[in-house]
Parts: sequence; C-alpha cells; structure tokens
Amino acid sequence: MPKKKPVHLLVIDPFDALAHAVKLLRDAGFAVDVTEHASQIHPMIQEVLPACLIVPLELQGRDGDMPLVRELKNDSIYGHLPAITALPAERLEGLDWAELQADEFVILPCTDGEWLARVKICLARAQRDLNANPLTGLPGNIAIIREIEARLQRRDAFAVAYLDLDHFKPFNDKYGFLRGDEVLRMTARIVVNAARSIRGGASFVGHVGGDDFVLIAASDQIGAACDEITRNFDLLIPNFYDEEDRIRGAIHAIDRQGNATVFSLMTCSIAVVDTAAHTIRHVADISARAAQVKKYAKSIRGSATCYDRRT
Repeated sequence: MPKKKPVHLLVIDPFDALAHAVKLLRDAGFAVDVTEHASQIHPMIQEVLPACLIVPLELQGRDGDMPLVRELKNDSIYGHLPAITALPAERLEGLDWAELQADEFVILPCTDGEWLARVKICLARAQRDLNANPLTGLPGNIAIIREIEARLQRRDAFAVAYLDLDHFKPFNDKYGFLRGDEVLRMTARIVVNAARSIRGGASFVGHVGGDDFVLIAASDQIGAACDEITRNFDLLIPNFYDEEDRIRGAIHAIDRQGNATVFSLMTCSIAVVDTAAHTIRHVADISARAAQVKKYAKSIRGSATCYDRRT
C-alpha cells in the first residue's frame, strides 16, 4: 500500500517566534517549509503548493510585507489558500478581521494540542469550502462552477478553456501512478503559469479531476494563454518518458479494449467556449459545448486548441 503523502504547510517566521510550532507540526507528520521573508511566498508556493500558510500578526501588519500577503489572498489562483495568523492575546481587541483576511488564528503562547487542533480545523474547513483537488491543490468542481456562475451574473466577456491530456491512461498504466501524478502536477503548473502571464484581467484555474483542467480568462486573452500551454506542455512532456520510449516517440501499452497498442507521447487537447461569441445563460451550456469541441480537438493529431465556432 503506497505511503500517504504529507500535507505541506508554509510558515513565514522572520522573528523565529514559531520555531516550537514548526517542530511540533513536523513531528505530527506535516511537511513544513519555513521562510523569513514574505517576498519568498510566491516562489515557494509555485514550487510546492502548501495546504496552509501560517503568518505572525506582526508580519501581516508590517509595511512592505503586508501587501504580499494580501495580494496572495486576493489572487484568483492562490487566494483559496487558508492563512492562520499567530498573535498575542493583547492584540485581539480592535483587530479588523476583514482587513486581515485570516482564516484562523492562534493565541501565543499556545499549547501543543491547540496548535494541532487549529491547523487541522483550518485545513478541514478549507477542503470543505473549496473542494480543492488533493493532488494539485487547485480549486475543484464546486469552485469552478461558482466562478463561472459569478462571471455570467456579472455579464463578463470571458472564455472557458477545458484542457484534457491525450494518452495519459496508457502512460499511467505503464509507468505507474506516481509518475502520472508528477505529470498532472506539471500540467497544473503550466496552466497556472499561463494564467499568471495574463495581464490586465483576472484569470482562474481549476482542476476538474484526473487529467482535466479548466482555465477561465478574458475573451481576448484566452488564445495566447492556450498557445503557451500547448507549447510548454509539448516541450516538457518528453522528459517524463524513459529514454528508449522518448527516442521512439511512443510506448507499447494496452488500450481500453484490452488490445496491445502503440501510443504516441502525450499531447494536450483544449476546447475553448467564449461567452462573447455565444448566448450563454448557464454553466451547463458551457460544459455541453466544451465536451463536443473537446471531442473534435482530441481527434486532431498532436496538441491542439479548438474554438467553438458554432452559432
């Protein structure tokens, strides 16, 4: 039975005030990364997406560092990450919790039992609220639906890109789920980076499940983002194959009907539905259109982005 992967936490601790808590959480089985600088938050979460941030109140209130924490909480991609604020009891009174944007708090000094309870409660609540995918940490179906419904209600001009990997199952069957998980995490990073490259408009990335992802962006920016996704995916994916398969450009595996088959290296198919080009009233309309376009995209050899051109 595969060993359960630890839950990652990120502690921002410039004053070494949370050293005991870090040791406690590590002893409890959490994988805890620590940085002294709030400016390191973005690079670190792009490397390993934590399940939770732990930030002393002093850091959130310090000029220069505070915007970085607030920026993260207002980010449509990473804003779902819960943040626990650690503070002394005398600082409780008069705090503006809406401004602070903390999801949980711990009063210092804190007992070991309360530390563990606060972290676990915060993680459980975040999982319930956001339905985040446990592998990539990206928002799941519930959050995706909420995001689309909110944009429809605001009458935004936006496009939804559904990304699906071609030949992922035979790859997973041959190399095992651990390497398959690495492919999915890499794909998540590629889509997130493409979303972050979009300027001037809020983007959103979700993980539907398995090898299906969603990118939501302004109508006039979705094309460039999809081009970046397919380009980077095709560039990086050969690295996940053994050398002999990479040179051959294909693997031998069993198809869904149980037949020995040769599968080319994985590619990605993207179906784009643009609300500016169609009368869309419900999220189900987008889902239905995307499913039909994605079927066509997957019939094309190699990575491809197909747009719903139908009236």
